[in-house]
Amino acid sequence: MQWNQLKTLFILCFLVLDVYLLILFFNQQQESESTKTAPTAELSIEERMQEEKIEIKTDLPDEEIEESYITVKQKRFSEEEKELLMKKENLESAVAAKDLIVSRYEDPVPIPKDASKETINGLLKDTFLLPENYEYWDWNEEMNVLVFFQKKSGRPIYYNHNGIILVFLNDDNEAIFYTQTMLGDAVSSENEQSEIKPMLAIQQLLNDNRLESGDEITGINLGYYTFYPLPSGEQVFAPTWTITVNEEKNFYVNAMETLVIPSDELGFLTETAADIMNKVQTLEENTKLETFVINHLSEKLTTINRSETE
Repeated sequence: MQWNQLKTLFILCFLVLDVYLLILFFNQQQESESTKTAPTAELSIEERMQEEKIEIKTDLPDEEIEESYITVKQKRFSEEEKELLMKKENLESAVAAKDLIVSRYEDPVPIPKDASKETINGLLKDTFLLPENYEYWDWNEEMNVLVFFQKKSGRPIYYNHNGIILVFLNDDNEAIFYTQTMLGDAVSSENEQSEIKPMLAIQQLLNDNRLESGDEITGINLGYYTFYPLPSGEQVFAPTWTITVNEEKNFYVNAMETLVIPSDELGFLTETAADIMNKVQTLEENTKLETFVINHLSEKLTTINRSETE
């Protein structure tokens, strides 16, 4: 009886040992297979782009770039700046709510349809207040408006209501008036500096399936995008890569957190136009200018809303 019990015990021990060895064997085999396949499964960004036939047709920054968030508050125009504005020729100007310049061209300025960035700057920048703080960015054909972004540290601030010049054109592509807002001095978060690399932004576009096979990356620029507003009225801006694809579409990637920022240029412009209309209505000294601007913007917004509903 005892011998039978011992035999049974030995058999059970051997079965447990066999199961353990079998599990150990399978685990080792799986680890070996995963080790063999890992290098091919995780392709580098360059290999992924080569597979998708995506090419970079512009120069990447050579040096290491360290940037930080900046904090900026909207500027209110001083009496001296207003006087400087009023001295400019071919302009009828006013300041609404102390932070919005509205200037009508007494003689509209023709803008050639194929005008280069340099040509547009040459035709218009001298009519702006403190023009060295802005750079031409885009001609939005839906609103028929020229967009100039304000710069901080030599870099553009993308699509912010408080730091932008919009030059509105008539149906003959003549500049008829512009509006201007401006941000004040920037304060950097020196303790939050990080090294930012453009290839990480391109990689994020690949991960998010924003790039298609055969695409060409034709521009890479660094600027700032609104991160969040503060209760004090200041705004925090994050360093942001602009990746231009096929010379026509821009993607904005937060360079600090490598996140793609949703952008809607037409939506931004229509919202800004509505805000301009509200502020222009506060003008007390120049009702003709107020009526002219409001009528143009109202007609433009009505046309866009109608086209979106059809």
